[in-house]
Amino acid sequence: MPNTAVLEKNKTKVFFPNLNGVRALAALMVVVSHIELHKTIFNLNRIPGVDLLNFGKTGVTIFFALSGFLITYLLLEEKRNFTTVNFKGFYMRRLLRIWPLYFLVVFIGFSFFPGGSTSAFWLSVLFLPNLAFCLQMLPSIFDPIWSIGTEEQFYIFHPHFFRLEKLQHIFYALLIFILFIWGLQLTVDHLLQHHPMYSSLHQLMYYSRFDNMMIGAAIAVLYYNTKHPEFDFKFQNTFNSIFKKWFQVTLLIVFAAYLVLYLCYDIPHGDVLIALLASLLIVNLCETKTSIYSLQHKYVNYIGQISYGIYLLHKFVLFLVLYLVQKYFTQGSMIFENVIIYGATITGVIALASASYYGYEKPFLRIKKRFQKITQ
Repeated sequence: MPNTAVLEKNKTKVFFPNLNGVRALAALMVVVSHIELHKTIFNLNRIPGVDLLNFGKTGVTIFFALSGFLITYLLLEEKRNFTTVNFKGFYMRRLLRIWPLYFLVVFIGFSFFPGGSTSAFWLSVLFLPNLAFCLQMLPSIFDPIWSIGTEEQFYIFHPHFFRLEKLQHIFYALLIFILFIWGLQLTVDHLLQHHPMYSSLHQLMYYSRFDNMMIGAAIAVLYYNTKHPEFDFKFQNTFNSIFKKWFQVTLLIVFAAYLVLYLCYDIPHGDVLIALLASLLIVNLCETKTSIYSLQHKYVNYIGQISYGIYLLHKFVLFLVLYLVQKYFTQGSMIFENVIIYGATITGVIALASASYYGYEKPFLRIKKRFQKITQ
């Protein structure tokens, strides 16, 4: 057995205490959105006057931006402290964090719930659930797995940007990749206007949200360059102004205003600005000494800690709650009905995600620590 003390001695710690709060908010946004989305399946009325369907899209976009940001920053710290990135270690960490619960959901979902085809199963096993989702092949009770496929595809190529020696080369390579993705999206948008046959490809391009994660990654490089200056970026001083209080207030107002617009209107590629604004908010949350806002609370932190389980498992609880409310509580007022739906769903989801985290995921996370050079 390796000496635990030696292993810990050879590790570097990076601590961003607010980021679990970001995970918690993003996960709850998805749950709330899906509550409203799936009420109609059970002939239940949505809350009138409020459209929360894009709320979930915002939550997922925040997850993507956070993932790109944090993975990039940790890889930069590993490169700085150990001169190179351990690619085997990176992939083992991702495997041990993502695969156990993902495959459990895939196997349970396709075994016990109707609507899933053999093709959808194999696409999911091969981490192409976003393709299965676009082709409407996934049962809705576990279709959040589409975004896990997108992240796993991102992890295949993203670490290899860090084979570049200089930080500025990494940064410009990320920007070029973002522009490449946007070029592809605009091309497919143009093709769709003239040829409806490209609708599936258009959807797949949307659900392959590499640009959201790359935006988070590019912001992480600029933040890293603030803390460990390595190259002279022309707009670095402008970027550093985000830590000023007036900028943080402005950023919050702009984010809130845009979120309202995004909830009300189907803005084409609206997730891009959400990813950018979320990434800038995340940077400020990382700097706890200057940040005017904080997400540090024991309950919020706990929800963030189990957020992966909340995200993947919440629809199992939600569908059960909606079924029971449809059968037993439809004679009451809408207020009472929604108190039951929201209260029971969120409580049940947290309970199920807790059981998953401590009863199933935790042993894999302990093994994952053996492959960490940068601990969080």
